[in-house]
Amino acid sequence: MPHVQANGLSFHVQELRGGPSEGTSNGSSDSPAAVARPKVVMLHGLVIDNLSSWYYTIAHPMALEADVHLYDLRGHGRTEQPASGYSVDENVDDLVALLDHWGIDEPVHLFGNSFGGVVSLAMAHRHPERVASLFLIEAHFAVEGWGEHMAGSLALAAFGLDEDAVQDWLAENADRKLSRLAKRSERFLMETSLIDDLQAEKPIDWLAEIACPTFAIYGSESDILDRARELEAKVPGCELEIVPGSSHSLLTEESNLIRERALAWIARTQRG
Repeated sequence: MPHVQANGLSFHVQELRGGPSEGTSNGSSDSPAAVARPKVVMLHGLVIDNLSSWYYTIAHPMALEADVHLYDLRGHGRTEQPASGYSVDENVDDLVALLDHWGIDEPVHLFGNSFGGVVSLAMAHRHPERVASLFLIEAHFAVEGWGEHMAGSLALAAFGLDEDAVQDWLAENADRKLSRLAKRSERFLMETSLIDDLQAEKPIDWLAEIACPTFAIYGSESDILDRARELEAKVPGCELEIVPGSSHSLLTEESNLIRERALAWIARTQRG
């Protein structure tokens, strides 16, 4: 189980590379040199999520076209869970440290789902030279009252759950196969600074400064559809797609559609 040290924490990571051998188009010595494969980093959602949501949906098909890097965000999955340090900026620092660990100094394509979209947008703002494009699925970002909303719902607005629903979920899964996940999620919510850190987030005012190509996709039944419209209005050249009948769980509900859009996006941005 791969773990790496970055920004003072132990991160669970996965790297997928499924394309032709480097330096050839098909692995044979007499073939022309292959075009350098793009680098993709996928960031998952909040609390009841980890890299597996990407791993079991679009990561493997994407690895046929790009080098794909996955990791459990701090406090999530099999990554270390510190008592504090869950601000968006700290998550961006983690991403920078992991890119440095992987030796990636070229711009990367960031795929952000839900809270992963928060981190992806912040990375593109703070380090535009390191981001080639953004592919955002149901992306959150801080607006007026966002911190209070996320904190008040135990930071699970990403799943449309309120505090009572979270407690019911934890109780329901406490004695099942998911007990480890349930207990870890409960510790995350109750014993770390996650809630306070989310509540302290300030509304952002820099969407118009995002300079890289951006694609955003949301479900028509999403509880954060307003964020989609704001991205389209404020991020220069942002392409927006609304999927009829889908909710905030778009990545799992429409994984085939997301795969098609993601592969097409990488092909287009590489040509561009």
